[in-house]
Amino acid sequence: MALKDMVLQGLVEEAKLNSFNVPIYGPTMEEVRQIIEIEGSFTLQTLETFEMGWDFELEENVSDSVVDSKIRGEFIAKYIRSVYEPLLTAEFGNYIMDELFSRFAKKVSQLLEVDRLEYTNLVVSMKKT
Repeated sequence: MALKDMVLQGLVEEAKLNSFNVPIYGPTMEEVRQIIEIEGSFTLQTLETFEMGWDFELEENVSDSVVDSKIRGEFIAKYIRSVYEPLLTAEFGNYIMDELFSRFAKKVSQLLEVDRLEYTNLVVSMKKT
């Protein structure tokens, strides 16, 4: 087996990678509002969004110390790993996890040097009608 074949697509077979799908969907605020109104069992009290950095817990728990992008990238990679590792291991095997998340941490660190990585939270309060 050629070296190229052993490292194809960052450690996994191309066919497995191409067939892998994680169906994640983040609805817009308007889509949530419409679904609640169409369903009709609830009256919408509050519907708001707010952004949080991918490393918000690190920012909250580290006081007055300088945390560089490498540490932040590693923190985010560990956080993401805790959520996705079981799913990824079932599909690709445990042997690639350390290398995969090491590479992910490096990519995130590079992104953090030029941008703030955030995700949007949707806060919904409803009352049963």
